[in-house]
Amino acid sequence: MERLAGTARWEPRWLQSAKSGERRGTVGSACLVGLLGALLLAVLGALIRHEPVPRGDDLIYERMAIHPFAVHTFPFGYRIGLPWLVHVLPLGSTAGFLLLAWLAAGGAAAFAYLLMRELGGSPRVAATLSLLMCISPPFLLVVIRQGRNPDIATVFFMMAATYFVVRREHWKLALTLLIGVTFREAVLFIVPLAYAVWATKLLDWRAAAQTLAVGLPAAGAYLALKVGITTVGESQVPGYGGSLVGERFHVIKTGLTTPFREARRMATIYGPLWLVSPLALRDMRFARRGLVLVALSLCAMTFALDWGRMILLAAPVFYPAAAFVLSRRGRWFLPTVVAMLALAIGYAVYMDVSGVQSGIIGNGAPPYPVQ
Repeated sequence: MERLAGTARWEPRWLQSAKSGERRGTVGSACLVGLLGALLLAVLGALIRHEPVPRGDDLIYERMAIHPFAVHTFPFGYRIGLPWLVHVLPLGSTAGFLLLAWLAAGGAAAFAYLLMRELGGSPRVAATLSLLMCISPPFLLVVIRQGRNPDIATVFFMMAATYFVVRREHWKLALTLLIGVTFREAVLFIVPLAYAVWATKLLDWRAAAQTLAVGLPAAGAYLALKVGITTVGESQVPGYGGSLVGERFHVIKTGLTTPFREARRMATIYGPLWLVSPLALRDMRFARRGLVLVALSLCAMTFALDWGRMILLAAPVFYPAAAFVLSRRGRWFLPTVVAMLALAIGYAVYMDVSGVQSGIIGNGAPPYPVQ
């Protein structure tokens, strides 16, 4: 594999011959990182005040877990993977949701580690960033809401799928997308990313055929969910109640009425990685091609008002890009880690003191039916 040397350009492993060296990272190391990440999230989450009873979107997922075949709210009703899995577990819904959140966090950390190692991150940087991801504000928020949210599971499936994209493991990628789309439709964003990574030119028919082969089963499964499952409240969900174009402007206009809140939420998703990750664009080809996923996450902001959750969908690009930079600029590693750790602890303290009350319990009812 070509490495950075002076001004030489590094190219990721997926562009090199299979003879270029041994696979970076091991399954054992990834499992250890995943286990530690799940434990960290469980421990820190246990110290924070939780949502006492499910409300709003959390209540929808709770009801889906209790009555999986009932009619539920759009678009949550199509995200059957998490609540149906809770339904079949021999645990109560709260314990089931929390257990799956911890497991998904561990899985996300394990695949993030493998992905960062595959794309040139050092073991120390990859492991540290994976663990910090597990206690980052978006992961903590899911635990505060007792796990009744598919965000961590979404990151898990998207990290795993991106790893298989980079490794060109087509059938594993297809299976991951197929299962992941039942948890959240945004997992399909990895399909355009796959084409961007695999294409050798703007219009690459071979890469297009491979992309269709791995993406069609998941796309077909999601279409089947939409056809086979009846939901309610679509016209009342922001982003879906009007024309295709008009609703996009409506969502943006609504989000900009509280610009500080949205900017604050987005800032907490990646913290200092907002400054570090873009520096990979010059020398890391994956980072440049990964802008496709970032662009799709930005487009998702025109369909949903919680813009922080939308930009989280680009985590499979932000974390490897940051690992690439920090592995080559060692002096930046410690300040970045300290800043991310301070952000996680600060967020935990804020949510425990007032954030849960003001941001979750004190929130009004959503404009769509909760069922």
